[in-house]
Amino acid sequence: MMDYKIIVPPLGESVVEGTIVRWIKNEGDKVKVDEPIVEIMTDKINVEIPSPHDGVMKQHLVPINTTVEIGAEIAIMEIEGQAIEAKTFQVKPDAGPERIPQEQEVKTPPEEFVGTMAHHQAMGIHADKDAIDAGIEAVKSSPLVRRLAREHFIDLRLVKGTGKDGRVTKEDVIKYIEMRHTIDVKKPDKPTFVWPESEDEEIIKISGVRKIISENMTKSAFTIPHVTTFDECDMTQIINWRKQYVEQIEKIHGVRMTFMPFIAKAIIYAAQNYPWINSNFDGETLRVKKYFNIGMAVARNNSLIVPVVKHCEQKSLLQIGKEMKALADKANADKLSIDEISGGTFTITNAGVYGALASTPIIAYPQVAILGVHKIVEKPVVRDGQIVIRPIMTFGLSFDHRVIDGGYAVQFLRKMIEYLEDPQGWLIGVM
Repeated sequence: MMDYKIIVPPLGESVVEGTIVRWIKNEGDKVKVDEPIVEIMTDKINVEIPSPHDGVMKQHLVPINTTVEIGAEIAIMEIEGQAIEAKTFQVKPDAGPERIPQEQEVKTPPEEFVGTMAHHQAMGIHADKDAIDAGIEAVKSSPLVRRLAREHFIDLRLVKGTGKDGRVTKEDVIKYIEMRHTIDVKKPDKPTFVWPESEDEEIIKISGVRKIISENMTKSAFTIPHVTTFDECDMTQIINWRKQYVEQIEKIHGVRMTFMPFIAKAIIYAAQNYPWINSNFDGETLRVKKYFNIGMAVARNNSLIVPVVKHCEQKSLLQIGKEMKALADKANADKLSIDEISGGTFTITNAGVYGALASTPIIAYPQVAILGVHKIVEKPVVRDGQIVIRPIMTFGLSFDHRVIDGGYAVQFLRKMIEYLEDPQGWLIGVM
């Protein structure tokens, strides 16, 4: 038997630390390869870390509710034979000097910032460094909350936690910041701070998941020349099919079929004629995917996450519906794994659930297209020379004009709509 040290693997783009939430394997427990051994909470998701080897959990090096950086040693296992280092568990590069990622580099704050904070400390508005560190150590909180405490010079011991078991949440900190002038203890030998008169406003520091979304959206918007084309779809046939079978499907299989699985299937069929729609482009190389990993944007607490249904081309309509429901539930419960939010080749975003009639969605880099789904409304249309009322949905397809021409995108969208307007041929056998 030999000792093998477990380290914190990469936990996603821009994630530099996490908090040990629970040890799934206790000291002395037998562990099989790929079994989860510890759960770590990040600013984005909770992740269960799998074991890279068979063995026995010998020692926990880090207690619960401790914040650890990527690459930190957190446990020791006893394993048989020679340890094989998995790529995801390596800390240093295979060759060359170790480099600190750009997002982890500590930059010197500007002089005006240092001067302002020194003035605020003198006025008694902010906690000093010792109080901040003591508060972080004493109070249960997430990495995001601790980051806010450092950025806003807050002693977390002064913040009333409303989370589970008294945990201080992001909302608690934001509320504290808003009311800081009435909560902070003023030093008797210092002048009383008076807030300047101004128009009523709420100031929110953008951080955590919202900051990551901001960075990714900025990268996509300024890297990809976006163009959006719109087209209308008569949803009569799909609606009639759902009315006929949705109750039966829910009773037998336990899932209520939405329009999203139908749209996913129509995308796959249409892309057979326009395969470049399902691609990744890094600025030099276009990688046309022969498989369909379709992401679906899920909104949660003023943030957005995109779980991915893998290999939709191999799955039935019912299987896609089940996976979409399961992933949406996990997203809302903050239980998604890294694998479940990565590897997408095409994305669908549904603004229609909020009543939107049209939108121009931003492409998820390095994908080359994203489909906006909108509210179905009854509209007058001409059919066989007669004006009739039909349920119409407007689709908005944003595409990367560097690799997708307008005509190509328009034809793809029209082909996809044709499959939705006349689904009888391809709905046979898809269940």
